[in-house]
Amino acid sequence: MNSKTLLSLLKIKKTYGNFPVAVEKISTDSREIDGNSIFVAIKGHLVDGQNFIPDVLEKGCRFIISDRYYDVGDDAGILVVKDPAKVGALFAEYIYDFPHEAMTMIGVTGTNGKTTVATMIHSLSRAMGKESAYLGTNGFMINDDRYVSVNTTPESIKLHHRMNAAAEEGAEVFAMEVSSHGLKLGRPYGINFDIAIFTNLSQDHLDFHPTMDDYGYTKGLLFSQMGQDVKERKFVVLNNDDPWSEQYQRMTPHEVITYGMDSASDFYPTEIDGSLEGFNFTLNTPEGEFFVNSPFIGEFNIQNLMAAIISEWLQGYDLAKIIRAVEVMAPVEGRLEVLDTSLPINLIIDFAHTPDALEKIMNTIQPFTAGRLLFLVGMTGERDTTKAKEMGEIATRADIAIFTPDNPANDDPGMLVKLLEAGAGSDNYHSFTDRDAGIRYAVEISEPGDTIVLACKGREPYQIMENYVKVPHRDDLIALDAAYRKYRPKEYLEE
Repeated sequence: MNSKTLLSLLKIKKTYGNFPVAVEKISTDSREIDGNSIFVAIKGHLVDGQNFIPDVLEKGCRFIISDRYYDVGDDAGILVVKDPAKVGALFAEYIYDFPHEAMTMIGVTGTNGKTTVATMIHSLSRAMGKESAYLGTNGFMINDDRYVSVNTTPESIKLHHRMNAAAEEGAEVFAMEVSSHGLKLGRPYGINFDIAIFTNLSQDHLDFHPTMDDYGYTKGLLFSQMGQDVKERKFVVLNNDDPWSEQYQRMTPHEVITYGMDSASDFYPTEIDGSLEGFNFTLNTPEGEFFVNSPFIGEFNIQNLMAAIISEWLQGYDLAKIIRAVEVMAPVEGRLEVLDTSLPINLIIDFAHTPDALEKIMNTIQPFTAGRLLFLVGMTGERDTTKAKEMGEIATRADIAIFTPDNPANDDPGMLVKLLEAGAGSDNYHSFTDRDAGIRYAVEISEPGDTIVLACKGREPYQIMENYVKVPHRDDLIALDAAYRKYRPKEYLEE
């Protein structure tokens, strides 16, 4: 891409030094920079990109974007703008030739359910015979290949890298989670979404958003930024059971499709029947009734599944074909995932870390628990702690609650546990400042027929400890190790 062409895109700018004739790449990560790259020096919360300018100059980089002047000498050029991230996203569009235009872009926002819905869309798209990509909390996938992704919604330039990689691999659908952090920080800059989906909104991230209204309206940016051009065929899919949907409906001129648990919605279920092996129901749609044999657990997963089904239907697929594909879908990793069904206990992991999500899990699991219900929750460090008391109260509705920290970071793990204890509705709880120990204790005191729910982390592969050090940790692997030692010691320990 010609450098002069890129610079001509901006009306307000300051340039210093001499720029290369052309560039091929753009990044905020100095480790990815070479002589054909633009380096975008972003001043973040913990790191200032300008500190890495000497490193990228040494690597041959000759085009730098920053919000402040830096003397790069005569052999390189620095572009000074008010918002380097936004300019970087604009340049990325041109450098990578607008990759989102080659795919159906689907954005999913909400407090809970983003990962599940986006993953379901990816799975259904694959079942429909399409090349597909997924981006979110569970990483980045192109078809069946998985890559690591640090943030639910990556910073804007990294996001364009992901879209470009998917487009180059022939992806026709790109389903991504769109977090409120991402929206407020402008990470989806320039993305032209074709379908936008809302799952629900409940208390979370009040360490980042000053009020629930700010949180709610930030989510609404996904819908308002779809634009006013009604010649473009776009759709908004809203959860009719959530009052915020009424606000979001007014934020877009595009057609709105609703789903919910009653007949006021365009898509709704009746005749629901379920177990820990899955839920079956009749799906009522504008095209008639369809029996759905779903491998997913819980009424909230019926809502998630309806959103995913609608997204495929809006792309032109026959509903009967979509629903046949539902029967063979794999569980979403870390979302009400039952581990090793051959064990004499039900061992379940989930990512739920808000009162609303914990409430839904409790209401889903309790009716199917033959023995005791053991419910483990953790409180996250350096986050919104006002939800801890309610989380503790919900956990103690189980026969036994277990409190632990979750990604304590620089907060005292003991303090985080005490916040959960403050909401305990009974004395049927046990507290641990080490999550590993809490998980092993839950398995140790279990008896055949019991159900253990490990909430808050899903398959997140680390704990964030002091000084933000990420220590390897997997709830599922720890729980399975403890369960095999207890219930299959001979065959497991002799392996």
